[in-house]
Amino acid sequence: MNTLIFSIKNLSRSKKILILVLVDFALTFMCWLIFGPPFSIVLSSSFNVSLFDVVVLNYLNYILPCISVFIYFYFSSFYRTSIRFSDSRDSISRSLKGSFIFGFTWGAVYLSQYEILRNGYVLTVLSKSILLAFTFYGSLQFSRDLARLIINQNKVRTQGKPILIYGAGSAGNELYHAIKNNPNINVIGFFDNSNALNGSEIQNIKIYGKNKHIKKLSEIHKDLEIYLAIPSLSISERRSVISDLEKYKVAIRSIPALHEIIADHKKMVEMQDLSIDDILPRARIKHSLVSLSGLTVMVTGAGGSIGSEIVRQILLGTPAKIVLFELSEINLYLIQTEIEAIKNINLIQTEIIGILGDVKDVKRVKEIISNHEVNTIYHAAAYKHVPIVEYYENISEGIKNNVFGTKVICDAARDLKVDKVVVISTDKAVRPSNIMGASKRLAEMVVQSADLHTEDTKYCMVRFGNVINSSGSVVPLFRKQISEGGPITITHNEVTRYFMTISEASSLVIQAGEYADGGDVFILDMGEQVKIKDLAEKLIYLSGRNIKQGKDGEGIEIKEVGLRPGEKLYEELLISGVEIKTPNSKIFKSNESYPSLEVLNCALQDLSSCIISNDVPKIREILKDHVEGFKEATD
Repeated sequence: MNTLIFSIKNLSRSKKILILVLVDFALTFMCWLIFGPPFSIVLSSSFNVSLFDVVVLNYLNYILPCISVFIYFYFSSFYRTSIRFSDSRDSISRSLKGSFIFGFTWGAVYLSQYEILRNGYVLTVLSKSILLAFTFYGSLQFSRDLARLIINQNKVRTQGKPILIYGAGSAGNELYHAIKNNPNINVIGFFDNSNALNGSEIQNIKIYGKNKHIKKLSEIHKDLEIYLAIPSLSISERRSVISDLEKYKVAIRSIPALHEIIADHKKMVEMQDLSIDDILPRARIKHSLVSLSGLTVMVTGAGGSIGSEIVRQILLGTPAKIVLFELSEINLYLIQTEIEAIKNINLIQTEIIGILGDVKDVKRVKEIISNHEVNTIYHAAAYKHVPIVEYYENISEGIKNNVFGTKVICDAARDLKVDKVVVISTDKAVRPSNIMGASKRLAEMVVQSADLHTEDTKYCMVRFGNVINSSGSVVPLFRKQISEGGPITITHNEVTRYFMTISEASSLVIQAGEYADGGDVFILDMGEQVKIKDLAEKLIYLSGRNIKQGKDGEGIEIKEVGLRPGEKLYEELLISGVEIKTPNSKIFKSNESYPSLEVLNCALQDLSSCIISNDVPKIREILKDHVEGFKEATD
């Protein structure tokens, strides 16, 4: 029997509908046979008449009602309703209408066979039509109940987080229906101190009414959570409830009612976690695990958006040791704590070392690489926010960190014979229009030049565009602006950018490092550029809001504020314009020219002198002389 049920459950939807139609066809026949003319004629003749003969003689007053009801079921989409939800109001209404169509059509066809009708006989047939209709309706509901019983027979949930819903009113009921199909949640009961509800049930789930019940449940279920679903409570009443529950040492969550979420746009934005698939016009990139077994890997800028995600994915490659090199103490603490937790949960033996340090500190960088015998370095430490680095008092620091910090890493890796250095770059390095982009292109040249003058270390860089939800990304900014009621601010209606998730970019960075031959410029395929205005509009709609049209319109306004210093309308990924394929279709290589070591060293020496004297105009001149295509937006 279980095998048959399993086979039925795994049939395609079209085959299940076919079975349902055949069952309903059989039900109409059985109802007509027993409660229609056939059985009553046989019974009145004391079984002297053959049932088969009666059926053949009266087939028209079965066939026509049967065709009528199935035509109605077809055009009313009766069979499109999922069995699991067939107890809905619409489904019950359609069942009733179909049943009465069946009953009264039978009555009409049956009466049409007689030329002379007596009033008493018409009333008898009418009564029989109503009986036939209700019998068929009962049969339909029984068949659906039986089907639901079969579908849900194995869904008595004993696993999943035990949840007690505090409040058995409409909000509690809404909440139950919203979470009941979540396999990770096991609703073990409702709690409501209303005497009218105590001991009752909702969907076969008991309603508890005394505090001793909560105490007993918390003892049985050690990880019990209580969802407060009484939105009508005042703040003082809510505090009182929470105070009463605290003594049971259970987790408590306050859940707004469904109608509140719909009415309150801010709550809707806060609760809705937008999927990247809803935002980007392309398919997600699948991650590929790279084995780093036995290696010691160092990540600079390990607490940043990209650096931290690289660390998470490197951990899955089970290296012997990960050295987290980070300037910010709080960022180092956060990533080290998180990685240690992931390591312990997954029983990974990798040693995690957290190091405070500055990539510009030659002695410190060499000391750490030497002490831990680093094999591979992922250099993600950089200043990347264009307006900040563009500010004239920050330009020298931006150059020091992005250019000379990269040079320190490359030189230390060469001197200490590190196997591989992977440097994170940006699309803003291509024909840059700002200091940050120019500094990253100069850093790329440092990497290319370093590879040319060593055989022990392979150097490469990976260039890509914006990453969603990184610090400074427009997506979290837009979501914050939406939650505050707007306006959303964009710099220009025609601005476009490449976008990728942090996890996608980090995965491809690690894979690109595996393809390094030395001096490689890897470029990630980020799909088509996305217009920032279109992204803003999509985020507004996905957050349940409308775009404000005109001065007096309602919704979120999109406000154009003008391009920031050094900002371009669009970004590029290639300088040479030639893409070379790699084993991964999402990663390309580019052969790009760079100056000789003598020219580069001369430029770096001049930059260093200018940084000491903070000669910003001279810094700009040096960058324009040595970075291809560098032209500031203000020029």
